[in-house]
Amino acid sequence: MSYFANKTVVVLGATGILGQLTAHDLRQRGADVRLIVRSPNSLAAALRDLPVAVADITKRGEVAAALTAVSQGQSVDGIINCTGVVAFGNFSELSDEVAQEVMAVNALGVINVISLATTSLNPEGFLASFTGVAADMTIAGMGAYCASKAAAKTAMGVAARELRRQKIRVLDIRAPHTETGLITRALEGTAPKMPEGLQPQAVIDRVLDAIAMGEKDLPAEAFAAQSN
Repeated sequence: MSYFANKTVVVLGATGILGQLTAHDLRQRGADVRLIVRSPNSLAAALRDLPVAVADITKRGEVAAALTAVSQGQSVDGIINCTGVVAFGNFSELSDEVAQEVMAVNALGVINVISLATTSLNPEGFLASFTGVAADMTIAGMGAYCASKAAAKTAMGVAARELRRQKIRVLDIRAPHTETGLITRALEGTAPKMPEGLQPQAVIDRVLDAIAMGEKDLPAEAFAAQSN
């Protein structure tokens, strides 16, 4: 039997490529999948029959209300955060509005999700979030993005310690560059030239297998086999 069979799992950011694949594959593995999205009209047709609630991840109250709605007030077995935005440009070039949104979604959003895990997850449950390899890098022209992801990584590390007593596993996913098309949807700026990234399906396969096998960290090197 699949590890995910009959487990209730909430996916945040199910309108993006990683979120869509995560929700789809969890369903294929037998999970009871619930969704939290910011733009419900962007949800893939194949996922529209799933329970869905709308929330802006940067607003803790909205996320809490959405989680309560899709779970019908019951604790869940897992939460997977697939949200994220990107912007490019040197610090001197980045607009104040965009810099704030990058930090709000990628860093504050993760903190908001973590804050709900203590009261929303069953013992032996899991919290996973796509931080990305940028959390471990310092790249000129991507400073705000890298900083936001580094903050998220730190928050996830602290969450792993705080939630340990409840036997809740925290998985920080720092996958290498993946061909999701996110860089073409940057809030601002133009992406530097990058090598070809991993295929999204390979990344999701690795992530869900890691959750099922009880892994507690997924740095970029954990995806080495997917890049071959």
